[in-house]
Amino acid sequence: MLRYLLASWCLLASFVSVADDFRPASLTIQAIDQSQYEVLWKVPIKNNKAPAFAIIFDDQTIQQSPIRTRSLGSAYIQSWKISRAHGIGGLTLTIEGLKGSNYEAILRIITPDGNLLSTVLNTENDQYAVPTTLTMAKFDVFSSYTILGFEHILIGLDHLLFVLALILLVVGWKKLIWTITFFTLAHSITLAAVTLNWFTLPGPPVEAIIALSIVFLARELIYVYRGNDSITARYPWIVAFTFGLLHGMGFAGALGDIGLPQNEVLLALLSFNIGVELGQLTFVCAMLVVITAAKKWLSSLPKWSQQVPAYGIGTLASFWLIERLMLF
Repeated sequence: MLRYLLASWCLLASFVSVADDFRPASLTIQAIDQSQYEVLWKVPIKNNKAPAFAIIFDDQTIQQSPIRTRSLGSAYIQSWKISRAHGIGGLTLTIEGLKGSNYEAILRIITPDGNLLSTVLNTENDQYAVPTTLTMAKFDVFSSYTILGFEHILIGLDHLLFVLALILLVVGWKKLIWTITFFTLAHSITLAAVTLNWFTLPGPPVEAIIALSIVFLARELIYVYRGNDSITARYPWIVAFTFGLLHGMGFAGALGDIGLPQNEVLLALLSFNIGVELGQLTFVCAMLVVITAAKKWLSSLPKWSQQVPAYGIGTLASFWLIERLMLF
């Protein structure tokens, strides 16, 4: 049992560390009128301090108010107002300090007409020039939101851990393909439904139940590894579809934070979902390659060691569950 606990806590520490590293920053510039804009800069806090970034605008941009700084939960927030005599079209901004860091920043610009421009800045590209047309071309919408979806799933550790638990639980290629397909179908349904405002649920309960779904799968893994029969193992696509509906709401919450261009809502939604599926497929293939390559080595380990991944998954998911319940 001590070995289980040590392995679980090591896995927990590594995943929490990775989660901290991959939380993106966000920069929102929202129009007040044709020449004035509200700037909101949100950076995740790590080790009780925020990274040293600075937003640098071009020389045609005038700061109209002092920068207000506050902390909210695990984020460091700054807000201020800027103005540009000829509007925001053509503005060039740079996030100083982003290069050489392991951070990404989601940039959202909401124009006076309500259009949304959205992109991701990172260590390779820390600068953005606002187009003079203030609208995103169809290809730009498709490429930007596909990348956003792909990146979101790969930094969404709770979703990846759920998929990993499914991979470990399901025996047989055919059954695994059906299980992942049902999970994909389910989260695509609720992603679209919530994004299009057909219905909505509060974010904190949804996030807590997502963590609970991983705890449930971890428990099922341990149950099966101990030689017991499980309905979940026999019919994993039912569980995948049921919990997939909740995971889709989580994706919708992330997409809501990013925002959608008013003139291309459906294209952006479809592109984001394609990106999510591509990221999920990449993760599944990578895990299958690792598991297949390590199968010979794993077969030489004692039987009790099969339960270690389940304990690690369950420990981390329990940590998330408690953390999210505290947000109620």
